[in-house]
Amino acid sequence: MATQGNDRAEGVDGRPSLWRELWIALALSLMGTAVLGGPSLLLLGSVWWGALAGILALMGGGGYLGARLGEPEPLHGALLALLYYGVTVSVLFLGSAALALPEPLPGLEIGDSTFFFVWPLLQLAGAVAGSVAGGLRGRRGRDRRRPGPRASEGA
Repeated sequence: MATQGNDRAEGVDGRPSLWRELWIALALSLMGTAVLGGPSLLLLGSVWWGALAGILALMGGGGYLGARLGEPEPLHGALLALLYYGVTVSVLFLGSAALALPEPLPGLEIGDSTFFFVWPLLQLAGAVAGSVAGGLRGRRGRDRRRPGPRASEGA
């Protein structure tokens, strides 16, 4: 059975591959977080402002993911949020251990995990909302591009 050269980029049915688009959405979300949240982190010194800016970037990444896949599937947004959370928490803790980033839990007593309870919920909500909205938009755009029956076909 012969394979085409773009099998890695597309799934079996000719649609974009979930994993390829998920990694691209993750990269876009992380870059957006650096662009939007980096200056606020440097100027204000608060991890919260960077985290909130990251939610906007994550919504954009989720929107990209949903639009590219053309389906409003909340699970795709949840996968994106899970990967994003893993990367950003690793960066926060490694950065604070290296004394390059401020403490992610400034002034909180040991055991108070408000930041790490609220922030993942906001990420999940943002990524899922972006993925669903992008999927609805992508589906609507794909339906418009699909040609209808031709007059010569006796529609």
